[in-house]
Amino acid sequence: MKLRKKLVACVAVMMMACMMLSSCGSPSGTTVNNVVKAVDGQADGEIGTTFRTAFFDYSVDSVAYPSEYEGYTPSEGMQLLDVVITIKNTFGEALPMFNSDFQIQWHDLGDGDEDYDFGIEMDSSSTIMPSEYSLAKGDSCTYHILYEVPAEAKEFSVSYLEFFSDNTEGDVFFTVFNK
Repeated sequence: MKLRKKLVACVAVMMMACMMLSSCGSPSGTTVNNVVKAVDGQADGEIGTTFRTAFFDYSVDSVAYPSEYEGYTPSEGMQLLDVVITIKNTFGEALPMFNSDFQIQWHDLGDGDEDYDFGIEMDSSSTIMPSEYSLAKGDSCTYHILYEVPAEAKEFSVSYLEFFSDNTEGDVFFTVFNK
């Protein structure tokens, strides 16, 4: 699991530079039936864009900036970002899923290697994506992912990077939005 987080972090930092050079106005990638697939290893979209990965379709449905969530409040100098994600398993079998599959990046505070984070784990919550769960073949789910990000950040992306059982990486998907 730690290796997975480190790989996601490294790829996300590299991809941030590429993403900043790409257009954020409309989804990039191949769109078929309103579903975006990656082209040349990457796809970009905005809130509401449905992405097709090797394992599932997903979309970031909405984002909000609550002052607290189920009693959780941000640390000093930080703000909460509540991201609602819907996922539909399109793979031929059940999928192991993790809260850390979806990473947040902020883009307006410099090019730091630490300009990303993972969702807060609140396994006692019925609305927050569990730290680990199984998504049955053909099933869908909608969860909130709660992130803690710098209070002054206003330009964000939520990313998903495909990982395969042989430890290779696939395509990366970015949902880009501003506060």
